[in-house]
Amino acid sequence: MIRNTMRWTAICVVSLSASVAFAADGLPGDINPGIALRRKADIRLDKETLTISRQRIVVEDVFTGTSKDKQFVPVIFTMPAMHVQQKDSENGIRDLRFAVNGMAIKPARKLTVMLGDKDIAWRIATMGWKDAELIAFLRDGQVPAGKLPLPAAWFDRQGRPRFQLRESYNWDQWFAPGRAVTIRHSYVPATTGENAINPSQAIQRVGEASCMDEGRQAVVKSLDAGNGVEWTGLRYRIAGSRGWRPGAQDFTLRVDTGGDFLATCMTGGKPVDKRVQQFRAGNISMDRAIDLVFVRSARQSP
Repeated sequence: MIRNTMRWTAICVVSLSASVAFAADGLPGDINPGIALRRKADIRLDKETLTISRQRIVVEDVFTGTSKDKQFVPVIFTMPAMHVQQKDSENGIRDLRFAVNGMAIKPARKLTVMLGDKDIAWRIATMGWKDAELIAFLRDGQVPAGKLPLPAAWFDRQGRPRFQLRESYNWDQWFAPGRAVTIRHSYVPATTGENAINPSQAIQRVGEASCMDEGRQAVVKSLDAGNGVEWTGLRYRIAGSRGWRPGAQDFTLRVDTGGDFLATCMTGGKPVDKRVQQFRAGNISMDRAIDLVFVRSARQSP
């Protein structure tokens, strides 16, 4: 059982052997991504430091080129699918920042329009549509003046688009033999959650994804001071490319709980202070999702 004295800092995260237990169903909402390489390259990921809080995700990767020759490799950060009907959504990824060896960079932005496994953005461009016009059309259903209508086959019988819009940011990076390159990126994450909800309802909705056993459920219930609880869910995918595997040789995860109770299916962390838990592992597996649920007493209505 988790004692109430530990409720603000109790957490379960990645084990030292990098063995992670994942629930059958993850949290709802978008998965927050990391960077990846657009082609296979002879590059070793020596170290990854990942800092997660409800307010920001910060990732710092240290790479070393293992080829005898200098490599010119495209690096890409792909956003989750756009929810164009949800204008100015507060939970979407924003305030993206990138830096290489401590110097801020501005990657090129590209809008992809994925119909199945094909990018049809070029076809839309040849019809004279601009990105902003396409997004506006999907929000209000009005074809821009003077533009050809999009093919009917791109929509279902209810008029909903069969395609998805995704923003990506990319740049070309040199990797010299035996020389370290540090790439840092950060952003406000996409989250999901509810406020002033009954603790039992919160447990029912996210308990499986965050492995809430009886002890953790008792902690969540104890946070209800008469106004319910507030929970925030955050999903992060440890990104990567085939050339990085088996993964970072030195992996550090720091979770800033902000004083909230945190539930997750990962195990093995050690407290740094009352707010922060730190977890270290060697050869952490790539392409894995981390599910975190932050729980606190509900805010009172104004």
